[in-house]
Amino acid sequence: MTSEGGAVSPRDPSAGLEEALADVASLRRHASSVAHDFNNLLSVITGYTEMMLRRLRPDDPLRRNAEAIKRATEWGAALAQQILAGSRRPPPAPTPVELNQIVGNVTRVLQPLLGDNIELVTRLESELGLVSANPHQIGQVIMNLVVNARDAMPQGGRLTIETANVNQVVMLAVSDTGCGMDNETRARLFEPYFTTKEPGRGTGVGLATVYDVVTQLGGQISVMSDAGAGSTFKIYLPRVPETAPVETPVAPPGASGPVDSKTVLVVENEREVRDLIREILQLQNYVVLEASDRDEALALCSQHADRIDLMVVDVGMPPSFADEWVTRVRAARPDVRVLYVSGYLAEAGAVDAPRLGLLLQKPFTVGAFSKAISMVMTRAK
Repeated sequence: MTSEGGAVSPRDPSAGLEEALADVASLRRHASSVAHDFNNLLSVITGYTEMMLRRLRPDDPLRRNAEAIKRATEWGAALAQQILAGSRRPPPAPTPVELNQIVGNVTRVLQPLLGDNIELVTRLESELGLVSANPHQIGQVIMNLVVNARDAMPQGGRLTIETANVNQVVMLAVSDTGCGMDNETRARLFEPYFTTKEPGRGTGVGLATVYDVVTQLGGQISVMSDAGAGSTFKIYLPRVPETAPVETPVAPPGASGPVDSKTVLVVENEREVRDLIREILQLQNYVVLEASDRDEALALCSQHADRIDLMVVDVGMPPSFADEWVTRVRAARPDVRVLYVSGYLAEAGAVDAPRLGLLLQKPFTVGAFSKAISMVMTRAK
């Protein structure tokens, strides 16, 4: 800037800060928009691939191709979480997640880093319960434990990752056959910046981060290790309760579909995602109403004479508008339940985060969507 006399005056630093903050906010909005579109795409690919796999025989030659597509979409989801997570400060709010899927994503990322002298073994329980967590944070936990195990085996060994249902919790265990730890090291293991590694090999924040994430999620972590005998880290996270489905009353006169079905209104602007959700719900004997936007959904609510039991609503931006819209619907239909689905990377504790229903992040699997529907339909209001 120049003054009236031609002398150069320093630029107002607050103006530069305001511009920088505006640029950051713009980048975050753009990242959220990209995440929404990308996660919608992954939801469609993941969902239809999973439904295809359920129909293919084990010996069908197409099964291998479908499994490759499913692995690729899981890989894409993991990469999207890692890349787009940098566009915000707080982590997304916890949602029901499948721990086995996250383990699969992380191990595919880290497999090349383990080298040829470390054998990776996974023992994953097939009917593992869901946990309420942020997928990106859980991915960080597993990554930190795997890297820690790798560094404990410079001459090679076996790294084992296990999952299991243990009463009302879900267990994740990472074990190695490495150098192990003495009592003094175990006692200080989760202290920030404590490390036994040489300079440049470790910051001392990895296991501290693991401890913070696990405790924030209401979980516990235990360590079993002796010098020269390897280590086992066991994480226990609360299991998302699964309530047995309640008996469905007979549908009122005039309702379409089977007499024991319930009605779901799907509000989703992406046709492919809407089609996928409709097919999943119809396979579970729900009557499905569809709307491409909220105005169309409001009109449907006014025109539909019979009961609407549940709404599946895409959150959209800003998220707070979703709650405002649901409140409008509930003025006429106070008993309707809500499941939100979102492709945005919502921030935990944000003042505009939707609060009137369970939130399921995209991309979701058929199993995760079905379990979320069951939870919403059976939990107490």
